[in-house]
Amino acid sequence: MERLRVMMKPYRGADHSVVGVHLERGETSTIAEGTTDAAIPAGERIFEIGSITKVFTAILLYQLAEDGRVDPCRPLNELSDALADVPRWITPERLISHTSGLPNLYIPLWKALLSPHLEGPYADFSRSDLIDWFRQRNSKFREPKFHHAYSNLGVGLLGEALAMHEQTPFSELLAMKVTRPLGLADTTPGLDETKSGRFASPKLPDGQAVSPWTFQALAGAGCLKSSASDLARFSDCVLKALRNPISLLDRAICKSTEPILGLGKRGALEPVAQCAGWLSYTQSKSDLRILHASGGTAGSTCALYICPEKSAAIAILSNNGVAANLWRSLKLSRSDQLSQARQIFHTL
Repeated sequence: MERLRVMMKPYRGADHSVVGVHLERGETSTIAEGTTDAAIPAGERIFEIGSITKVFTAILLYQLAEDGRVDPCRPLNELSDALADVPRWITPERLISHTSGLPNLYIPLWKALLSPHLEGPYADFSRSDLIDWFRQRNSKFREPKFHHAYSNLGVGLLGEALAMHEQTPFSELLAMKVTRPLGLADTTPGLDETKSGRFASPKLPDGQAVSPWTFQALAGAGCLKSSASDLARFSDCVLKALRNPISLLDRAICKSTEPILGLGKRGALEPVAQCAGWLSYTQSKSDLRILHASGGTAGSTCALYICPEKSAAIAILSNNGVAANLWRSLKLSRSDQLSQARQIFHTL
């Protein structure tokens, strides 16, 4: 557990809560540091998980594909008449693999920084805004080369398109098809009265409290909150599915972990590849494979690492917005969390 504490160090702060969980062959160990309520078990503390939501959106996509409801390779605009202005080269799979050519945000980054919304950059962007965004830009779209460009807008569009096709709000659809069948009671966009008492309120690195991010049309990009216990449970479900896929949901999970686009100089699928929501890392053909997802909001930062060969996983959750702070983000990057996770997995 000492190695896990070292991984947690960049997330620490005088006024912050950090929880780390280590899963090995179904057994979990959890540690907490910082400001914690002794009455709440460390694993039950709930945090924003930001872009880890994208993994769940990917699994939802492939679950609907397994159900015969959606073809990931067909044009997205076939899912709803309201999406007629979405270019036909944009498919669900191109959205979930960040190869659609769409920008990261629906407005330039400088505008988002100059006029920040208290509840995040996605709080006021509705379904009608999303439809209008494409209508206004329809004549300006040109099909890009097949390359990687991270897009919160793209994955958010995918989640809303699935919701429109199924005529069910995204949060309800995700619960019905993914989180509830997996037994993930804490992995939700909203907080009821019980969960509110376990929520680690988001904070800037200096300890200043900020509002949790809220979402409308782009919920699929980052709306979820979760606990260390739930992420460990989810990781166990992923590991079991990869070992022995039995159900349609198991197959959807497996599909989400398949490399789609290599991110190396030669374009090979390894050592770094974009999957559906996940990143896949393998240093060499003989090395361990690690599935990774991370998330950051204004006041929360988290990461998840899964190693199928070792039937193990690591998750770190914090209410410290280090990912949204340039200097603290650089320090987190320099700590080389992936290498530290690999070292832990190699010792198992």
